[in-house]
Amino acid sequence: MTAAAVVRRVLIIEDCVEDALLLGLAFEDHAPGVEVQAVSDGASGVAYCQSPDPPQVVVLDLHLPGQTGLEILMQLRLQASVPVQVVCWSSHAHPAEVQAILDHGAVAYVEKPKEVTGFGQLVQSLLTL
Repeated sequence: MTAAAVVRRVLIIEDCVEDALLLGLAFEDHAPGVEVQAVSDGASGVAYCQSPDPPQVVVLDLHLPGQTGLEILMQLRLQASVPVQVVCWSSHAHPAEVQAILDHGAVAYVEKPKEVTGFGQLVQSLLTL
């Protein structure tokens, strides 16, 4: 996907308000015109993806309260009407966990940036998936 022409909507499923805000601001700076929505739990994310105008890309935290990112990813993949690209991210993940999300249809795993400038670089990489 050449996302610059295709990606109009991005959903961030992230319980850390600061990380969601920084990623949202990075999209504003590096991808003007892309609508970004953030939710803090998997149920809200799955519901948002079932809306009439779902996002093209979902950035999904692997470690959420109540449900894991893998469980949410599996729910999204069970919904035939939800053709989104899911990118999972975390500040720490075990190799087996990363392999599991890739095996279940995530297009990529990325580590959360440790520096503010890393969020802009992350957005640029997401738009070229």
